[in-house]
Amino acid sequence: MCLTSEAFALFLTTIGAGILSSDAGTVTVHATEGDIEWVAVDNRWCIRESADDAE
Repeated sequence: MCLTSEAFALFLTTIGAGILSSDAGTVTVHATEGDIEWVAVDNRWCIRESADDAE
């Protein structure tokens, strides 16, 4: 799943900064069910597929 930069910014504002960490081009949401990594792809932000999702 990908979001535009504007939609991603709104999403991050909605969930709050307390459960986020970031690095160059990556934002990690530390959710109750596990971490979700978002990566910058051109002008969008996409969820990085985990090895479990690929199976």
